[in-house]
Amino acid sequence: MSYLPCELHCHTVHSDGSFLPRELQQNAADDHLALIALTDHNTTSGYDELDDSIIPTVHGIEWTTYFGHMLVLGAKEFVDWRDAVPNNIDKKIVQVKAADGVIGIAHPYQLGSPMCTGGRWEFNVTDWQDVDYIEIWHREFSFDNYENDSALQLWNSLLDKGYHIACTYGRDWHNNNSDGHFGCTYLGIDGEVNGPNALSAIRAGRTVASTGAKLFFRVHQRGLTYNMGETVKKGMTIFSFFLDLHSRQKNAGPEEIEYKTIKVVTNGGEVVMETALTERHVRIDLKKNQWYRAELWGTVNGVKKPLAITSPIYTK
Repeated sequence: MSYLPCELHCHTVHSDGSFLPRELQQNAADDHLALIALTDHNTTSGYDELDDSIIPTVHGIEWTTYFGHMLVLGAKEFVDWRDAVPNNIDKKIVQVKAADGVIGIAHPYQLGSPMCTGGRWEFNVTDWQDVDYIEIWHREFSFDNYENDSALQLWNSLLDKGYHIACTYGRDWHNNNSDGHFGCTYLGIDGEVNGPNALSAIRAGRTVASTGAKLFFRVHQRGLTYNMGETVKKGMTIFSFFLDLHSRQKNAGPEEIEYKTIKVVTNGGEVVMETALTERHVRIDLKKNQWYRAELWGTVNGVKKPLAITSPIYTK
C-alpha cells in the first residue's frame, strides 16, 4: 500500500474551469499528482475527453445547488441532483450509495448568500453514516481561514458522535492563475493506481489532508497491524508514524514553514500525546469507543498551525 498525492476536486471548461479535460490531466501530471477526480458542476460531459494514459482520473460530479455542494465520485448510474432540497438530502444520499458512489461534502462553510448562493452547506442531513468524507481544507492556504477552521470543527463533531468519516483537502482546481500554497489529499492506495482503488481508499478512510508533507500511521496490537479507517480493540497499542516532509515542496508558497511535532488527537480534540518528528513509534493505551488521528504541527511565519491531518482509527 502506498500513500500518494491526489486531487479530488477539479473543474474544466465543461463547467466553470479554464482547462480542457486533457489539459487538466496534463497539469496534474506535471504537478506530480498520482490521480485526480473530474468534478465539474452538474455535468459529466467532460468524461469523453479524458485520457487516462496521462493520469488516472476518477469520474465525478459536483452537485451544485442552492443549499450546498456535494461531490459524488464513481457513481455507476446517474442520480438526479435537480430536485435535491434540504429535507430530502438523506434520500438522495441513499440513492447515490445505491449507485456505488462515494460522497463528499465540499467546502461546507464557504461564503454563502448573497455573495455565493449555495456555496455553504445547508442541507439537513439527519444520518451521516453514508457520507464518506468532508473537505476540511479548501483551496489556497491562507493558514488563517475561518471556513477551513469551521469545516474541521464540523468533522470533529461528527467523529465525536460516532460517525466514521474521512477527511480530504480540495484545491477546487479551476485554473493556474494563482501562485499560492496548495495542498493535496494523500490516499492509501492498495494495488494499481486507478479509480476503483482510489475510491476503495476513500471508503476505507485511508486519507490525509495536507499542506504538502506526507504523514500517515499504522497501529500495532496483539500481533496485528491496522490502517487508518479501521477499528481496533481498546488497550495498549504501538503507533508507527511515516513522515516525508519533502513530498510536495514544489507546491510551497511564500510562507516560512517549520515542521515541529506530531500529535495524536482523540475525542473532543484532546491531545493524547505530542512527540518529536524523529520519534516514529509510541505506545498509547486506547480507550473504548473513541477515535484517534495523527496531526503534523509546525509554525507558519512563526504561528503554530496544523500542517497535515490524517483520518482516524476507531476503537471498540
